[in-house]
Amino acid sequence: MPWWWFLVMLIIVGMVVYQLWRNVQQRRWDSAQPLHSLWVTVSKRDEIPITRPGKENEDRHKRYRYFVEFTPVEGGESRRFQIKRKQFQDLTQDLTGELTIQGSRLVSFEAGEPPADSSEGQ
Repeated sequence: MPWWWFLVMLIIVGMVVYQLWRNVQQRRWDSAQPLHSLWVTVSKRDEIPITRPGKENEDRHKRYRYFVEFTPVEGGESRRFQIKRKQFQDLTQDLTGELTIQGSRLVSFEAGEPPADSSEGQ
């Protein structure tokens, strides 16, 4: 094999190791953050197919990534999370509930109406 082949492989392995390291660092940072709850509304749901180049066969079972965007009831910046299919199916547009997050990670979402005194959790 030519010498440059090993260089290309080294670069690819380096990129994979770097991405894994970033994921571990993000999880550590998330775990160190306190839990934070706020009342939100489901503002957007996205079901995005995972396409594979050259595998465009309509008869094949398609795979999807599921995303949901939450908007705080009392205003503020929306947050978008990738979730599992079952969670996606349980959520509907404009559903209101209590969102619990830790850092950039969605911990839970429980549907319901905010209490009359919704200043709690702020």
